[in-house]
Amino acid sequence: MIKATSMGDNYITELTNGKHTFYADTIEHEGGSDMYARPTEILASAYAACTNITTRMVLDREGLKYDKVTVYTDIDRTDLNNVKFFIRTEIEGDIPQEKKDEIIERVKRCPVCRILKAEKEFLPLEETEDI
Repeated sequence: MIKATSMGDNYITELTNGKHTFYADTIEHEGGSDMYARPTEILASAYAACTNITTRMVLDREGLKYDKVTVYTDIDRTDLNNVKFFIRTEIEGDIPQEKKDEIIERVKRCPVCRILKAEKEFLPLEETEDI
């Protein structure tokens, strides 16, 4: 569970799962301080992080040595009825390109990607102990 708490400065929001804490904000022309990532950037970050981690897990399981995995993501939300997620994954290392391409294709089914593609339902969260 994530808890989001308003902070004293404009729209800065503290986010915590009880163990890790990070912050969100909005851009200046929307009244924020632009000190932290916007919520949509955090959503894109979750997609990028999950893809990166899953790619490295696949490489490790297959015993493939790599130097670095870099993932770029972006969101086009100009049409909220057809939101587009963009992704590019780069695997650096002495691995044949066709193997890299095959892994990148397989990783498109990472856990966050499956959540983003799934039908969603938004429900109230019952009262729980504070984290």
